[in-house]
Amino acid sequence: MPRKPGAQSKPDYKPSDATREAISAWKTSVQEEERLRKIAQAAIADDLKADPDLPVASVAASSSVPWGIGTIWKIVSEYGVPARQPNKAKKADAS
Repeated sequence: MPRKPGAQSKPDYKPSDATREAISAWKTSVQEEERLRKIAQAAIADDLKADPDLPVASVAASSSVPWGIGTIWKIVSEYGVPARQPNKAKKADAS
């Protein structure tokens, strides 16, 4: 029976300067994206805090919001958005 060939050694890869620069630029843009995403998510949380009648589903359904309802619920949790109490604010103002 013939033997299977053994593992072949792999040469070390040394990226070129252009490749290292491109990867570095990409990593920087990823960090910037993360920072900007946090700012946008905090703004959504602020909108939800400012309007106690605003349903999370309405925010998620908006074409301006790039996240689905699951992510919006995570934002609610992360930023301590109080539970929605429909019409409570209107009833307090009417009294």
